[in-house]
Amino acid sequence: MSELRVYITSAWRDADSICPWAVLDDQGALQQYGEATFAHMPKGYDCHVVVAADRVLSVAAALPPGGRGRWQKILPFVVEEFSLADPEDNHVVPGAVLADGRHQLYVMDRTWLKRIVSAAQQAGISLRSLVSETFLLQTDEKHWTVVWDGAGGFVATGDNRGVALDAGEATAAPLALKLALANAPQMPQNIQLRGMQDATGKPQALPQWQDMQVPVLEGAVWDWRRQPRPAAALNMLWGEFTPRAKIRGWWPGIRPAIMLLLAIFVLEVAGSNLQWVRLLIQQNGLNLEMQKTFRRTFGDDVTLVNAPLQMQRNLASLRHAAGVPDAGDFLPLLNRASPVLSVLPAGSLAGMHYESGRLDFDVRLPRRDGLAILKQGLQESGLAVRQGELHDLGNGIAARITVMPEGMQ
Repeated sequence: MSELRVYITSAWRDADSICPWAVLDDQGALQQYGEATFAHMPKGYDCHVVVAADRVLSVAAALPPGGRGRWQKILPFVVEEFSLADPEDNHVVPGAVLADGRHQLYVMDRTWLKRIVSAAQQAGISLRSLVSETFLLQTDEKHWTVVWDGAGGFVATGDNRGVALDAGEATAAPLALKLALANAPQMPQNIQLRGMQDATGKPQALPQWQDMQVPVLEGAVWDWRRQPRPAAALNMLWGEFTPRAKIRGWWPGIRPAIMLLLAIFVLEVAGSNLQWVRLLIQQNGLNLEMQKTFRRTFGDDVTLVNAPLQMQRNLASLRHAAGVPDAGDFLPLLNRASPVLSVLPAGSLAGMHYESGRLDFDVRLPRRDGLAILKQGLQESGLAVRQGELHDLGNGIAARITVMPEGMQ
């Protein structure tokens, strides 16, 4: 994936500061480069910032038990004696565990880091990582690397560790490098010395340090723009500065599954809508047919509001005129409900009322689930059931149950 890489030195102050930048393609090849403020850099790329080695302090310290969530609060106090700054001014990131049980810790000025993050956000640049330039070198304790520009530089000693180097001479190594060698757990087998390009693009002449205790080998020219960024490079954007997760990184992996689910959802919705439309058409057709049948039977001068209900009532009237009982009469309704009501505990039926094809029962039951059983039994007897307001009696419940022939709701 193409990226925008930005190099920031100690001279950087705020969003108006100019700094070098480069655009690398998917293979790490240099595509564009220049110098600008964040606001005038190319947009649309993930941004990875490289900061000068003198902006990141590397120390080793013992940490109390606990997870990384707890460390985020206590680390600024742990490194207070090394940074000589107030704890609230320190941004500390935990690194690897050393052989003696201590942790490698990396310290940056919190305010300065916050200004970098803010400048990128204001410019609309997606800042994904920030590393020290020492993190770009994959070295180990046996093989160190020194990057030197003729007046200063840094040394990488392995596992994201390294220090900035002060000025040295053509024949005398920097004091910071000598101190690093003196304090190393074991002396490296050699040191690779890498120079930089001068203003004309030519490699600078490397110094001939005569006072080194280990062999110094000449390495390739150093270019932060083309230097691969190791996967193990520690991201200093930790804690409050952690970048938000981006869908673009894991979208290709889940895209087929998402598209399949979306297709299934669309088919399901389309199928449900088609089924609903088909049923609606059938319902409208049945309603029209019932209206036609009603008017053929009872005449066209009757106001038609609810064809099924009016048909049932008229049929009931015709049955009564012929001396034939109707399903909505008192006795047929009571006959259907009696088998269910007869199994209720004694005293459960508190009252009964009949009117216009509806039979009401006032019931009192010791438990709420008994009401559900009663309603289910009445429905299985071919009755339409309605429940009125439920009252809590303390030692039971009371409710009105209305039954009627099915289709007369």
